[in-house]
Amino acid sequence: MRLDEIIQEHTKALSPDFQTQVFDFVLFLEQKQAQDALIKDHQQEKKRLKKALDNAVALGVFAGVDGVAWQHEQR
Repeated sequence: MRLDEIIQEHTKALSPDFQTQVFDFVLFLEQKQAQDALIKDHQQEKKRLKKALDNAVALGVFAGVDGVAWQHEQR
């Protein structure tokens, strides 16, 4: 028997009030899983950006650029 079937069998034995609590907990876990996935995606994006910036520095893309002057120009 699969785990989801075992959980379903145990849930059937509960009162409707407890079944509602099980359902609420399942919804909570779904939200947590989605949030964890977003955090993981964000961390991977930060790593990709850092690698790209490190490559740009290694290639000398920013050589000769005065960071303070550039920042003033952007404002």
